Amino acid sequence: MKTVLVVGYNTRHICASAKKAGFNVFSIEHFGDRDLFEIADEVVVFEDSQVDNDTRESDIGESMKRFDYDALVCGPGFEQSNFGTELSVLNNDKKLVEKVSDKFWLSEYLTEIGVKHPSTFLLEDVVPSTLKYPVMVKPRSGAGGVKNLLVLNSEQLEEIKWSFNDFIVQEYIEGVTASVSLIAACGEACSIGTSEEISGFPWLTNIPYAYSGSITPSNYKHVDVMKELAENVVCDLMLVGSNGVDFLLSDKGLFLLEINPRFQGTLETVEHAYKLNVFSMHVAAFSGELPQPVSAKCFAGRAILFAKNDVWIDQRMSDLLFDCYKKETASDVPWHNTLILKDKPIVTFFAAGTTRAETLTKLRNITNETSNGDLF
Repeated sequence: MKTVLVVGYNTRHICASAKKAGFNVFSIEHFGDRDLFEIADEVVVFEDSQVDNDTRESDIGESMKRFDYDALVCGPGFEQSNFGTELSVLNNDKKLVEKVSDKFWLSEYLTEIGVKHPSTFLLEDVVPSTLKYPVMVKPRSGAGGVKNLLVLNSEQLEEIKWSFNDFIVQEYIEGVTASVSLIAACGEACSIGTSEEISGFPWLTNIPYAYSGSITPSNYKHVDVMKELAENVVCDLMLVGSNGVDFLLSDKGLFLLEINPRFQGTLETVEHAYKLNVFSMHVAAFSGELPQPVSAKCFAGRAILFAKNDVWIDQRMSDLLFDCYKKETASDVPWHNTLILKDKPIVTFFAAGTTRAETLTKLRNITNETSNGDLF
């Protein structure tokens, strides 16, 4: 296999890993950022129009015909898609992805196998007056935290109960979110890295629970327990390839939050900190091969800067961010003449260091130098 096609809303991180692994890479995606065109051999950008999923998949299927590739990777937003190709599809089974991505199904599964997790209910089924507050209200499926709401009392929950479709209510637990990245194959799994999630930092976004990046490795306690739990559930579910498991570390103990049966946003920080290539491991897993675990060589971090207000990207702004990309301190660089709407991501910054504190300080400095200057 020499050539892969990656389809998703944002494919840049997957394409970059595949390119470093020595593959020819084609991409069909929505954002079409400037640096993706430097990475991939050819890119097709699709509009995120208000069409149904079947129509969107049909249109993308037509675009796929222009490429000559050996294997398909369905990236963010398309892991459950069926494009009808007879070539290798390097993803988990779409029906399994649908189940595992359902937070209510996952809660029932974790209860069955005895793994500690936040109590979870369907929003439509709850009686607000019977709950202990605060609670979290989240989409039943999907990631990113952008739509998560902290609800303080039953009156608030009553107001929103009938306004959201396919949402869950979850026990609110204060703590730090961390994740384990794994490679799985043939009912076995190997942890390849741990990461701490960045969220709730006002210098990155005004959205309280939006996923805003990661620092790898995680140096909090319970890391070994996290790895063992993650490997056990991924093996039990018979997942394959690159997968992630999210945990909440709190004074009440360790809670399993989500299982992500796909490439994670931590892909690049895991690769940098542990000096490995996730895409090559992902491909090998489909032939039954698992990697050997390695130790982190440094700390690596990524920070996603969101627009505090609508931002117009002119040529100067795009060029300055693209210079950062060339210096390996930025990615997901928007083209000039692009309007970034409020609360949407603008760009991603990268930093590395010998400690977590040094890495986080570097991320904050480069973000503040950019957003507090005359760029935004």
